[in-house]
Amino acid sequence: MTASRTQDYGFPWISLGLFCLAYGVFGWLVGEMIPAWQAWLLGHQTWFFWPIDQAIAFKMAWGFGGGLVLLLMVVLVAPLRIMQLLFGTWLRSDAKAFTSVLAWAFAAVLIICWLEQFVRFFVLLSAGILCHLDLQIRGYRVWQVFLILSGMGLGSFALGGYLFSQFQIEIAQLLLSQSCKKWLTSSVSG
Repeated sequence: MTASRTQDYGFPWISLGLFCLAYGVFGWLVGEMIPAWQAWLLGHQTWFFWPIDQAIAFKMAWGFGGGLVLLLMVVLVAPLRIMQLLFGTWLRSDAKAFTSVLAWAFAAVLIICWLEQFVRFFVLLSAGILCHLDLQIRGYRVWQVFLILSGMGLGSFALGGYLFSQFQIEIAQLLLSQSCKKWLTSSVSG
């Protein structure tokens, strides 16, 4: 009897819970950014070949967020062979290595300049890698991992966006009432 590389201990609830939490928070953050994305799309209508109104810009902005989630899932399940083809042969000559160093230096500058966005992306990527590894250890095939992560990622993203749209008014009112209470208690006691 040979030992198997995969272990079947059931479904990875903890890592998938963290994954859903990360993508749900991402959906919430995208919900906060939707008005800015909508304004940008409406301001750049001439770039598109069709007229864009408020509803179309809203759907395009949410579609962009969902597209980012799907792109992350494709990157997560890309086989290691493809990564080796893309990056392994690139460093064989001095000119290509120098170009790579310049490109990575530019990427480092962008990461430092946009650290907040990079941290968000890195959290999503880390949660996806954790789930991907956990599912593969449990014996799931690559296409099953892709379907599970895509479904749960898009579902969590949509749930986060829905919760933002439902609770943004209540949370704003709660924060306002809390800050008013603090102001009132500080002004009464002072």
